Amino acid sequence: MPNSRYQYLENIATADAAFEAYGATMEELFANAALAMFNVIAPLNKIGVESVRDVTVAADSYDELLHNWLAELVYLKDVHGELYSQFKVRIETRDVIQLAAEIHGDTIDSVREYTQTDVKAVTYHRLAIERRENGLVATVVLDL
Repeated sequence: MPNSRYQYLENIATADAAFEAYGATMEELFANAALAMFNVIAPLNKIGVESVRDVTVAADSYDELLHNWLAELVYLKDVHGELYSQFKVRIETRDVIQLAAEIHGDTIDSVREYTQTDVKAVTYHRLAIERRENGLVATVVLDL
C-alpha cells in the first residue's frame, strides 16, 4: 500500500475518475475517500474551512455506507454550493452501521478559479472495501 491517503487510478473508467483510499481504521478510510473525491474537484489546499456541517448516514454494510457517505457529500456540495476539505468521522455498529461526521469547507465561489471538474455522482462500479496486509483500501469510481 502506498504511503499516502489516496491514489488515483488510471484506465478504470473512461471519462470518470477512480481512486483507492487508504486507512488504518474505517474512520480514517472514509475521511481519506472524501479527501480524494473533493481533490478531484479542486486542490484541497485551496478549500477553506469557513463552514461546518454535521452529516449522518447509515447502511447495512461498509460498502453501502461508503457509497451513502460520498453520495451525501455530493448532495451537500450541490445544495449548499460548498466544497469540503476536513472530515472528522465516527462510525458505530448497532442494528445498522452508522456514520456521524463533522465536515469543514467553503463555498465553491471562493475557489472557483481552481476548480478542475465536477463530481455528479458516486457509482457502484468497482466499489469495494477490502482489508490488505497494511490496512484498509477502498476503491471508488466517480461519475464526472
